[in-house]
Amino acid sequence: MENKSIVTKVNDRICAVEKTLTWIVFSIMLALLVIQVICRYCFDWPLAWAEELVRYTYIGVSFLGAAVAVRENSHICIDILPNVIRAAIKNEITAAKVQDVIDIFACIVGLVFWTILTVWMVTYNIDIEVKKQITTSNEWPMWVMCLPVSISCIMMGIHSF
Repeated sequence: MENKSIVTKVNDRICAVEKTLTWIVFSIMLALLVIQVICRYCFDWPLAWAEELVRYTYIGVSFLGAAVAVRENSHICIDILPNVIRAAIKNEITAAKVQDVIDIFACIVGLVFWTILTVWMVTYNIDIEVKKQITTSNEWPMWVMCLPVSISCIMMGIHSF
């Protein structure tokens, strides 16, 4: 049995909540999309509110899924440098240490990237809230539609840490 730290356990629990939330919101989005298609093509009654809600839900689900992928380290990565270094270094212990340094550097770069993106998104959310922007069909506050992206960026930064 693996002995996990408290931080890892909390992070795993947060990731489990994110996964569950992603599946729930994705299911709602899919149901809305099916209803919209049926109403549009069977009843000739398009639902503009559903189309808009599906669009923003898709964006939110994509970013929530990206946060889960950051936690599980399942994003696409380019591993040319580690492979070249591993092939060049014959000593396995030294190669493992170099690999650890590369992994730490990659985590720091990811953390810096997600921090910058989070600051930018929070600033953007504040800006659109101050300007009182609303969505086209539903006339909901636009900052509410952008909030999942900001929260997901924060979660990606936490998972990178």
